[in-house]
Amino acid sequence: MEKLTFKDKIAYSTKFDDIYFNTNSPLLESEYVFASALNDIWSKQDSFIVAEAGFGTGLNFLTLANKFKNSDKKLHYVSIEKYPLTKKELIQVYQNLNTFEKESNKLVKCYPTLKIDGLYRIHFSKNIVLDLYIGDIKDALNELDFIADVWFLDGFAPSKNPDMWDSDVIYEISNLTKKDGVIATYSSASSVRKNLENAGFEVKLVSGYGNKREMIKAYLKEKINVQKNIWYSRPAVGGLNKKVLVIGGGIAGLSAALKFKKAGFKVKLTEKDTKVGSNGSGNIAGVLMPTITKKGILLGRMHLNAFLQAFKFYKKYISKEYIYLTGSKEYAFNSSLVERYKDSSEFFKFSEVDAPYPSIFVKEGILARPNMLCAHLATKIDVLYEHEFISFEKKSKEYEVYFKNGNKINTDIIIFALGSESEELFGKGLKPKMNFDESLKISSVRGQVTWIKETLKNRYPLSAKGYICPAIDNIQLIGATYDRNNYEKKPVDKDNIKNIENISDLIDNYKNIEIIGSQVGFRSYSGDRFPIVGPIHDKEWFKVNYKDIFWTKNKTSNLKPKHLENIYITTSHGARGLGTSILGAELLLDYVLNRPFCIEKSIVNELNPARFLIRELKKGKIK
Repeated sequence: MEKLTFKDKIAYSTKFDDIYFNTNSPLLESEYVFASALNDIWSKQDSFIVAEAGFGTGLNFLTLANKFKNSDKKLHYVSIEKYPLTKKELIQVYQNLNTFEKESNKLVKCYPTLKIDGLYRIHFSKNIVLDLYIGDIKDALNELDFIADVWFLDGFAPSKNPDMWDSDVIYEISNLTKKDGVIATYSSASSVRKNLENAGFEVKLVSGYGNKREMIKAYLKEKINVQKNIWYSRPAVGGLNKKVLVIGGGIAGLSAALKFKKAGFKVKLTEKDTKVGSNGSGNIAGVLMPTITKKGILLGRMHLNAFLQAFKFYKKYISKEYIYLTGSKEYAFNSSLVERYKDSSEFFKFSEVDAPYPSIFVKEGILARPNMLCAHLATKIDVLYEHEFISFEKKSKEYEVYFKNGNKINTDIIIFALGSESEELFGKGLKPKMNFDESLKISSVRGQVTWIKETLKNRYPLSAKGYICPAIDNIQLIGATYDRNNYEKKPVDKDNIKNIENISDLIDNYKNIEIIGSQVGFRSYSGDRFPIVGPIHDKEWFKVNYKDIFWTKNKTSNLKPKHLENIYITTSHGARGLGTSILGAELLLDYVLNRPFCIEKSIVNELNPARFLIRELKKGKIK
């Protein structure tokens, strides 16, 4: 963590022996050096991507937030910070500044408390999104995916913090800048000028602020862009105000439909049943809890990001009748889990002396009522029931989508959110509908939960080999079984017995448990535990144009992939779908709006539907 002190009420870094901003009129300096960089393009566009190296106190962000707060224009602000200040330190800074009170209070409230390296999305206001990347700038630039209109270079002075200004950093910044995009910085150092020029920027020295004679303004004139893993790059997108059809009424589909509607799209959602949440999303109780892994594991980082996004989503959109902010506890019932949870003890509360096993407590854990949650979300969007998807075809500029009841719907964008039936889109399952890509590893998993008479007075969900939720209407839900490619819809007694055995460590009198009923649901799982979220690729084009990946593993390519235009999918959310479904919805919106991704690029690639085909091509298995 950064070491912050104050000199005459000015924030000062003892680590870098440098001030955070000018001692005289820091707000005017921020406006002059940085915010003014938007002036030349302000009237030419309605939305802006501004990136920043050095979030620091957040002063530049607050200056722009103030500029945008009374505007219809949209701001997406991406900032990188290796040494984030704490909330307490930010409060001290803002008290001394004594301005932007409303905006600064809001930023403190939204500011992430989990200081794990990675990307954090903050929906700051209706027209402002802040993506804060915590970590080293070189790692960040490899993990971010956007094209900025303007960059603010506001790290500590090049003489104090040379790593932030070196040639590799500036080169990567050029990759994330649009042609004629602007670099604004207070620095006029010759080393910075040279690195910018070598990266394709035209550098100008303009009058600095206050007593500073000069500062740099630079414009990208030569776009030097070699994209790594280009086969995962996003498809080209068209204009907005498009019609969106979401197929599938579980949490994944409903959350996607709501997010697209809030973003201004005309959205319809179709559900084959007479109600939403009729499959895996239809339980009477469920738990929002991240999968916890050791540090540095992408799967764990993905689940943590999804968990944090979902927590904010449910608090914002879902009534307290359907979610309870109880927290949740998981027990480490074997040695590997003990080590894994210990590794996360700085983020969550770990207890090595808990009974019956060591445990980890997540205070943001949520006890949800998924069936009611789905019904509540459905009231916010246009839902067509008894519409079972059959097929679709391209008609001029639109898609025509056909349903079993004979109806058809014309739309610009299709989002498949079919849950366990998603396998039927890839030539698998009981009733294959089409075959987007047979190499995609996806399957349906049967899960049975058991309803029991209230037995344990737990205030929050408990999980070990099985899990038990607090009582809702005197009923406790326990679960769940896991049977891949089992399509039996009726509950079976042996699964109830198994569910009870799996919570036997948590209940003393488990043999006296009274079973009230049970429920079967089906979920979609991928072959690598990651959800499947993103654009659907053209499998035949991939096979022809990326067939030489096996022979050119360490080489780059400039051949961008071909996708099925405006066809997307969000599925394989498995048992943690209350969290990852929300991440999936946000990520699809990022794709369609062509805005920065809400999660690191390495994780986006792990979610990409084309990943299984790419792995096969890399292994030389497809001729």
